[in-house]
Amino acid sequence: MLVACLALVLSMGGVGYAATRIGTKDIANGAVTSVKIKDGTVRPDDLGAAALAGLSVRAYGYVPWDGTVDLDPARSRGFASVTRPATGVYCLTYTDAALDPATVAPVVTVDWDKSNGANLTAYVSVSAHECPAGSDLAVRTFSFTAGKPYRPSDTVGFTVLVP
Repeated sequence: MLVACLALVLSMGGVGYAATRIGTKDIANGAVTSVKIKDGTVRPDDLGAAALAGLSVRAYGYVPWDGTVDLDPARSRGFASVTRPATGVYCLTYTDAALDPATVAPVVTVDWDKSNGANLTAYVSVSAHECPAGSDLAVRTFSFTAGKPYRPSDTVGFTVLVP
């Protein structure tokens, strides 16, 4: 029994000793996966520049429905302006000329708390059709009524993100 206990203590101590001696060179590339990383342990400063660039949003804008056509400055960055040349057509211009409308994938969502109506939608139009020259993208907003065709609407608040 004494020998078995001694062997158990030595084996456990050896594993603990080995764990303190494993370094970066001892771990094969690709051996550590996201499943093996404890949640909340990787911080932004642990990531490289390329990974951080992939996680960042390059532009975001919030356009409330409040009777005005303007970006909310507290909730917008990367957009220089927004105009509304027609009902339900919002034209946005980036502040960064390096953002190429042909190579980004903007996303828009309706802000239901700041809109008026029940059946609303918004979508991004990268062609910016109906927008003045120099506009980078358009957001189209619509309202729906059961049994009737959809119609452009100026009562939709929205947020647009450009990754």
